[in-house]
Amino acid sequence: MIVAETPSLILRYITLDDVDELAKIYADPVVMKYFPSTRTYEETKLQVEWFITWYEKYGFGLWATIHKADNKFIGRCGLIPQIVDGKKELEIGYLLAKEYWNRGLATEAAIASRDYAFEQLGYSRLISLIHRDNIPSQKVALKVGLTYEKDSWISWEMMVRVYAIHK
Repeated sequence: MIVAETPSLILRYITLDDVDELAKIYADPVVMKYFPSTRTYEETKLQVEWFITWYEKYGFGLWATIHKADNKFIGRCGLIPQIVDGKKELEIGYLLAKEYWNRGLATEAAIASRDYAFEQLGYSRLISLIHRDNIPSQKVALKVGLTYEKDSWISWEMMVRVYAIHK
């Protein structure tokens, strides 16, 4: 199911057919530098199954990001339920294959996710959780309109910067 379309991207539900492409992205240590580790094929498959349950439970989640120019799966972006400092939050998340970095595509995907959350889901606050050393992702958050709020420890035992936006 297509969720959103931008000038360069199609955002749609991830399916099990996407596991191979996502597993390649998750296996890349450069892409996964600011995550606890790379992921195996099986870990990727389990995560995709989890995304599918999010669609059923929440009506949203992380979506396949398809580059229109070459009709290629280039990553995943969308909305992630999170708990930050004991409070329920909704995160805008984005992760693209490194061949698609520095083209404005993460910003485009994040803006589409932001607009979907505000306009379709009625949220009034969104966050992004970004590793404190991940300057490129922090720049994306700023371009999307989020501002730095605080540093916080999250569930995977990592200090992150919390960026937030209010509608």
